[in-house]
Amino acid sequence: MDVRLHIALSANERYMPGALVAAAGVAVYAKLGTALHFHLFTEKVRKESFDFFANTLKRLHANTEVTRHECDEKILTDLPYWAGSRMAAVRCHYATLMPEVDWCLYLDCDVLYLSCVDEHFSYRDESVYACVVQEEHVPTRLDECRWISENCGVDVPDEEYFNSGVVLFNLKKMREDSVPNKLFDFFGAHPNVPSPDQDALNTVLVGHIKLLPPKFDRLQIYLTDERLKERPVIHYVSGNPWLPKCGEVASYRFRLWHGFADKYIWGKMGESYGRLFSKKILIIKYASYHLLKIPFVWRFFVAILYKLKLIICPIWWREAQVSFDISKEMVWSILELR
Repeated sequence: MDVRLHIALSANERYMPGALVAAAGVAVYAKLGTALHFHLFTEKVRKESFDFFANTLKRLHANTEVTRHECDEKILTDLPYWAGSRMAAVRCHYATLMPEVDWCLYLDCDVLYLSCVDEHFSYRDESVYACVVQEEHVPTRLDECRWISENCGVDVPDEEYFNSGVVLFNLKKMREDSVPNKLFDFFGAHPNVPSPDQDALNTVLVGHIKLLPPKFDRLQIYLTDERLKERPVIHYVSGNPWLPKCGEVASYRFRLWHGFADKYIWGKMGESYGRLFSKKILIIKYASYHLLKIPFVWRFFVAILYKLKLIICPIWWREAQVSFDISKEMVWSILELR
C-alpha cells in the first residue's frame, strides 16, 4: 500500500516562485516521519528552476520525492485559459495523468501552507470525489451558482459551492466514475464559463464532496490574528504574492508570505534569488519591503491607500472592507513555528 502523501501543483515559469513557496509550507510543517511525494505539472519551465524546486523541498523535508510532469500541447489544447495560461485547468485531469495515485492534494501557486498536511489528509472519505472548503467570498458563491443554474441546468447549493484553489482529490473514485471525461465534456460545452476549472468542478462534483474546516483554504482578505492562530492554508486571491498589487504591499499578509520565503527558501539576498526572480522584481520587492518597515512610511502609505482605494483596489476588496489588521507580532510568532 502506498503510504506517501501526494501533493500536486501546476506551473509555468512565471508561477514557479509561488509553486515553490506553496510546496515548501507543506514540507516545513509535515510530521517528520511523513513520506511526501510532490507532483509538479509544468509548461516550459527551465531545468534549473525545477532542480531548485526539487532540491529545496528535499532539504526542507528529508523523506521527500519530487516528480515532474511536462504538459505538452496534446494535454493543454482543449483546456480553457485562466490568467493567461491553461495550467490551472490541468487539475481537472489529474485522475488520468496520475493513474497510480489514489488521493492527491492540489494547491494553487498563490497559497501559503501553514497547516499540517497530515491533518489535511486525515479527512479523506472514500465516498466522495473531493474534500473541499466552501468559497469564503459570498458574492462569488452567489454569482457562480446562478451562472451554473442558468447555463448548465445544475443547481449547486450556495453552501456547497467551493473554492478550487485547495482540493483534496479522490482520484481513484474519479477514475472509476469517469469524472475526467465529464469535466472534458463540460469545457467543450461551455467555452465561456466565467471561472473555468472552479465552475467545472463544482458542476460535475455536486453532491459528491465533503466540506472541510475553513482553515484549509482561508482567503487572505479575511485573515485576522485569531484566524492566523489556527495555522491556516492562506490563499492570496488578490494576486500573486510575489507580484502584489499596491493594495497588498503595505499589508502584513504580504510580509508573511515573503517572511516565510526568506526564512525557508532564498534567505535574504542569497544567490538563489536570481534563479526565480528577475532583477526588476527584486528591486521593486526590496524597495517596498524595506521602506515599509519604517513605521511613519508605512502609516503614510496606508493613509494614502485608503484615500485612493476606490480607484486602485479591486471591487471585491472594497466589498469585503478589508483592513490591515494582522499584527507584526502575530507574523513573527507564525514564522517561528516549525
